[in-house]
Amino acid sequence: MGKIGRAFEVLILGMFFGLVPLAAPFIATFLFTGIAFGTKVLGPWTLWSLLPGLLIDIAFLKKWVRNAYTINTKILAVLYVFHSICALGFFMGVPIGDIFLGILAGIYAARKMDFMGADEEKRNQNFKKTAKFTAAVMVLICCLITLWAIAGEMIGSRFETPYV
Repeated sequence: MGKIGRAFEVLILGMFFGLVPLAAPFIATFLFTGIAFGTKVLGPWTLWSLLPGLLIDIAFLKKWVRNAYTINTKILAVLYVFHSICALGFFMGVPIGDIFLGILAGIYAARKMDFMGADEEKRNQNFKKTAKFTAAVMVLICCLITLWAIAGEMIGSRFETPYV
């Protein structure tokens, strides 16, 4: 892999690991402040909530990216689900972000197997596990979207017929 490829890989891994410490306190503060105090104080509090995440990223992000292919799979699964839920919100209920995350998970699995020097059988097992996991998360996200649409009466109420 060339310099550009490695730089792109570090960028993607940095975004994957670095977004969680920034987004988790931001989302929690956004929800808590919005519910408890209303939207008038939302701006300053949500901006201040980025500070702890920024400090965590400064302290640990290089280490996380450097050790990206040796991190426990269960931790990666939790991070994947977190990103999947964030993608659901970012793309406003359309699962396009989850498709992109699934592709990234496949690339990560291939790079990890290459990094570890795994044999063909181990590679195939890992690829199948990755595919099953990402598909299961996608199914759960799509079920969540469907329940959200039905419960929120989003289907049908958003459509208008111009000739009626």
